[in-house]
Amino acid sequence: MDHRTTASRLPLSGSLGSWLARPGSLARSAIVVVLALGALWAAAGSAFVDLIGQSCAVFAIASLGQYVLVGTAGQVALSGAAFMAIGAFGTGMLASAGAATFPVPLAVSAVAGFAVGLVSGLPGLRFRGLYLLLASLALLFIVTTTAQRYEQAYHPGGLVIPPPHLFGFNISQGKALYLALLCVLALVYAFVSWVERTGIGLAWRAARESELAAAISGIDVRRWKLYAFALSGAITAVAGSLYSYVVGVADSAAFDITLSISLLTMVFIGGVSSRAGAVLGATVITVLPYLLQDDLPGVLQHIGVASTWYQTNESNVNSGLFSLLFLLVVLFEPGGIHALLVKLERALRARTRRRRAQTAKPTKEIVT
Repeated sequence: MDHRTTASRLPLSGSLGSWLARPGSLARSAIVVVLALGALWAAAGSAFVDLIGQSCAVFAIASLGQYVLVGTAGQVALSGAAFMAIGAFGTGMLASAGAATFPVPLAVSAVAGFAVGLVSGLPGLRFRGLYLLLASLALLFIVTTTAQRYEQAYHPGGLVIPPPHLFGFNISQGKALYLALLCVLALVYAFVSWVERTGIGLAWRAARESELAAAISGIDVRRWKLYAFALSGAITAVAGSLYSYVVGVADSAAFDITLSISLLTMVFIGGVSSRAGAVLGATVITVLPYLLQDDLPGVLQHIGVASTWYQTNESNVNSGLFSLLFLLVVLFEPGGIHALLVKLERALRARTRRRRAQTAKPTKEIVT
């Protein structure tokens, strides 16, 4: 009886042990725990902390959209802000037409982002590296210029977004909006995880490693690259729609090249090969300016610089800081925070193995 009971427990403990023994499992677990604690802290915090949590959730979704393009398909573009603008202005146009019932704008934004993503992916079939970045910049300028012209002609103060309601409940602010954003983030994260486990994700990874080898093995590289641009555009456009709900207005000035650089920085800082790392990078980049607002003025005053200097030059300082972080990560740790945690995990596992070997050695000698 005891033998059968013990045997029935072995598969569960064995599966847990095998999962913990996988390289990188502890690093991923640490990131998930940190993100979960941060989400709980934002949910239980003040209105200001709750607003920071809302921003983190929105940009985490946008970062996942960029992760699909950069992390899985191996394509780098600076058009993230363009797709967020498509989502935000699409939501505003639906609102002005009286068809802004939540979550309809999210679905419309996803379809629009998917369609524009397909078109924007065409240059990616011919260009790589710097030329692809220039082509993505062209898309950004086209979208932002169009948005500015439309805004100046019809909505000089920006497109006002009506408060979202879901099943008759007002979720336009506070904890309700934060929970709604977390739910959308969880759905997007689960969807991206599912796509990566399908043949689509395998095709993306194969093309990322070597397009030539993938083509020889029978993978239609051109087709799947287009789908990567399209899916990335759809997810990022959904983030833009949610951003307009958080801010309450769609303003073309918010969707510039600085935002595109910030989105790429989120992915690279968190970990270009990790979904959880992309979410962590979005959290770090989103929270960092608020930390600088609280602590940097005191530091500047201590070294003889006026405490109001940062408030006056906040956008320029943040843009320069994000660009510097992006450059440092690309030069010294392309894998981002996730890769650093994986290296730390490897060092801890190696140290544990050495200790076990040193402890087991005297025992073997005694037995002999």
